Amino acid sequence: MQLDLALYLRLSRTLEGSQGVGQPSTEEHTDVLKSLDGFLLSVQEQTELLRGREAVRTETQSIQVEDIVEEAPAEKAAEPPPIEEAPPAPWMRQHDLLYEDVLWLFKVGDNEGALTSLGRLVLVAYETQELQRFLEINETKLVGLYEKLLGAFDQEFKVLNPSLGDRYFWSAEEAQNLLTLAREKPVISDYLEASPLPRMATLALLHRFHTERLISFGEEDQAAVQ
Repeated sequence: MQLDLALYLRLSRTLEGSQGVGQPSTEEHTDVLKSLDGFLLSVQEQTELLRGREAVRTETQSIQVEDIVEEAPAEKAAEPPPIEEAPPAPWMRQHDLLYEDVLWLFKVGDNEGALTSLGRLVLVAYETQELQRFLEINETKLVGLYEKLLGAFDQEFKVLNPSLGDRYFWSAEEAQNLLTLAREKPVISDYLEASPLPRMATLALLHRFHTERLISFGEEDQAAVQ
């Protein structure tokens, strides 16, 4: 709101001229001036207030209001399906026959024959729960029998023939790989450690190599286990 300056001057001159004869007294004059000052002060305050409102309005208009957009929840990475464990291999009739043969040979004292039958059973039924349980209970005794038959595990052995030839093995490729490994690791303990097969399966193949005259231990073969 703007103050009319011409009106202000006209009022001032009128008040100044009124100090002549027949005009209001000085106190009245003073009261009028105070009222005029109050009026002017009120006008200034209203002017400043209006300016402030205009500034706020201008500032408000300059603010860019963005729409609030709800972010979609991040999709969780698809979890891979749980790996199902393969069911244990079934125990079959042929396993029963070999197992009965192993027990009978141990019973009659033919430890070397029993280890030979056990080697066959290990190679064809190693993944069955039944054989795993048998080996778990008797592994210490069985390893002791192999060591007694083959000799101390810190001794060297010699590969007599690097090839299986026409000999039958349950897994010919696996057996050939183990025979090749025997040339690289000619100490029983090193051989057992380097073998990709379990300890009992490796000992069974090593014993089979010995009985097939593919390898020899020391200058003379060990006598049969008594």
